[in-house]
Amino acid sequence: MARHAKPRFQPRSEGRKPDRMTARPPQAGKPGFRPNETFEATFLGHPEGVGGFLRPVGMDKAAKMDLLVDWREAHGAIHGDRVLAEVSGETQDGRLRARIIKVISRSVEPLPALLQKQAWGWRAVPVEPRLSQLVSVPETDLAGDGDYVSLLLDPDPEAKQLHGTVLAKLGRPTDLKIENRLTAALFNLRTNFPDAVMQELAPFPTSIPETWVKGREDLRELVIVTVDPPTAKDFDDAISLEVLPDNEGGGWILGVHIADVSHYVPENGPLDVEARLRGTSVYFPDEAIPMIPERLSGDLCSLREGVDRLTMSAWMTISPELEVIESRFTESVIHSAKRLTYDEVKEASLDLSKRKRAELGDEVCSLLDQCLVLSRQLTVKRLGRGALNLETEETEFIFDEGRPVDARKYAHHEAHKMIEEFMLLANEAVARFFSRKKIPAIYRIHDEPDPLKLEIFKEIASTFGLMRPYDNPTPDVLNALLKKISGGPLEVMLNTLLLRSLKKAEYSVDNIGHSGLALQDYLHFTSPIRRYPDLVTHRYLRKVLKGEPLPDGLHGHLAIIAKQASDAEQKATEAERENDRWKTCILMKPKLGQKFDGRIQGFSLKVMFVRLDSPFVEVGVPLAALGGNFVVDEHKSKAVGMRGQATLSIGDAVKVEIVGVDEDLRRVSAWVTEAKGHDDKGKPFIFTPALVAPATLREADFVPEKRGPRPERGGPRTERGTERPGGARTPRRDAPASATSGTSTGRGGYGSRDDRPRKPKGSVRAPATGPARTKRGPDASRPKPPVKKRRG
Repeated sequence: MARHAKPRFQPRSEGRKPDRMTARPPQAGKPGFRPNETFEATFLGHPEGVGGFLRPVGMDKAAKMDLLVDWREAHGAIHGDRVLAEVSGETQDGRLRARIIKVISRSVEPLPALLQKQAWGWRAVPVEPRLSQLVSVPETDLAGDGDYVSLLLDPDPEAKQLHGTVLAKLGRPTDLKIENRLTAALFNLRTNFPDAVMQELAPFPTSIPETWVKGREDLRELVIVTVDPPTAKDFDDAISLEVLPDNEGGGWILGVHIADVSHYVPENGPLDVEARLRGTSVYFPDEAIPMIPERLSGDLCSLREGVDRLTMSAWMTISPELEVIESRFTESVIHSAKRLTYDEVKEASLDLSKRKRAELGDEVCSLLDQCLVLSRQLTVKRLGRGALNLETEETEFIFDEGRPVDARKYAHHEAHKMIEEFMLLANEAVARFFSRKKIPAIYRIHDEPDPLKLEIFKEIASTFGLMRPYDNPTPDVLNALLKKISGGPLEVMLNTLLLRSLKKAEYSVDNIGHSGLALQDYLHFTSPIRRYPDLVTHRYLRKVLKGEPLPDGLHGHLAIIAKQASDAEQKATEAERENDRWKTCILMKPKLGQKFDGRIQGFSLKVMFVRLDSPFVEVGVPLAALGGNFVVDEHKSKAVGMRGQATLSIGDAVKVEIVGVDEDLRRVSAWVTEAKGHDDKGKPFIFTPALVAPATLREADFVPEKRGPRPERGGPRTERGTERPGGARTPRRDAPASATSGTSTGRGGYGSRDDRPRKPKGSVRAPATGPARTKRGPDASRPKPPVKKRRG
């Protein structure tokens, strides 16, 4: 009988084991905080150069423990520095602030940069937008002017000028897939395999010798198929299915056959060490960085059609009531009958194409038909026990001659769900095997959602009449809600909000269950080619099956691997998202000035994110471009403006015009030309924003202006902007043209009595004459906005 987690989300009880991350940074006003307590952290710069964040040592991004640092309290730190800091207070919204006391060391990781030759020598401009400093480098023979290079910073944090050394050339800006190399360099992904790894691979034969088959279960005569995306090369899972006759009680015997990578990767060898360091394969839209070399991932371990391959097989006997009444695991050898894609399965068994069914043959089609029957029932059972049925949207880029030319929503249909259900069942079966034998393993855990966030979700859903006040946000209620809104205008919004309320799944040796799947025992077994925890699971499953002794201290050893694997997974996810943003910039650059339909995907405090219908990419819209003083609500689910008369929410349809592409920041900017929002009474209406002035300065912005008598002290006060030599300031980039010209009647005595021409406030040139500004108190260096007179 399968052990399942309770179908309701409940707070973790005191009897459960604590989280593996117990270290917490000092927090003001919270238990355990001591005033002025110091801690070590990594400084994370801000792309706009206005301070940054501190991430305490030992924490990751998922912990959400970053502290704010004002640029005046950064102590000269740059992005990536290891620093000593202390908590200095809280922001108005309750977020912790800190000040840096000392810079301990610079980052020792190489970083990508653009090499430039100047009249005085050579400099490098980092690709990382959070590192805004220029780096002085010596002349090198490794690269030339305009090349992207790998750069190592001078480790001395006390140096007044930032120096570095060029390590290698990465390529030219015009090279195909240069963004992939730069993304890998930004996240320090390992792209080349050491010589020791390649030497370990050298003795492996090109085909499976019969000596390797001895002692394995021979499945080469069984009808076994693989189902993967059309661009996949690493086929690590295959399936078979036997329908049991009614006179034997009915049911099925499901076989899930996984590439036996552990046969080729002995523990603690060069291959194993390298795979552990990488942790996972990284997938860009047009390229993959494999965890193990191509010789294994794309050949010897890949379950290719028509060749013998070594596997680890999980057999599950399933009753007509869908209970797994027996499971067993064997070392095996298979011969894949067919390499299928998801769309081929859909065409043959869902669309019932006669041409495709004739092409695949009766045996394969019969197998697929029975697999779909079983998978549909497994889906119903999974949702019935309390698993969430969240649908996520993925972007698939279309390439022509190596460059992205389009992007579309990745089609997800029943063929995908079929494979997902079978892999889930196999992973659960292996997890139960380890759990029942009380053998340490690397589990895939997913803690219960935050009850407060679920209540917020309930509150928002209730405003649309989708939940009643007495409804508890249990999986059954949430799944019914998701089914009700499927395909409707609220689907995107509520799916997004529900995802935010869920915690992140991770690896751990402490088995607390998987709340998203409503399972007590779950781990990863089915992808050892691309995930290191799966490879470790195979290794110790084989030891147990053969009766070999397990090493001492296994629990602690696996705990370290689990933490490393979670970190590697997080880094790979961030790298893939960064590369997607880069691809979006390349795709949208030729489309400047064009208009597109889309839907609001989310909000930050200053930006509204819009997912275009076609191409299926995300762009950012500054809220200031809407006019009407729009303000985002505390849940970041909507923006309210025009004194409460206009509301734009996640999922609302909009029309946008592309106005900017910034590859340095990996951002695509747009204006909203029309939006279907709601008024203050909740009724839909068409909102046409009043666009603000363009972000670039025009010559017409700088016109002569009459100036009155010069003030006695400090000279005229200017609008806030960017300080220029001589004390002048440039106008704000987001200010309308009227803010940079005209005659001021505010404080300072400006008028029309003096006919001498003067540059307007915000002139990009400093005044030729005039007294220097004198300091008046500690804050005198901060420019203050003019005080406008009230009319009438």
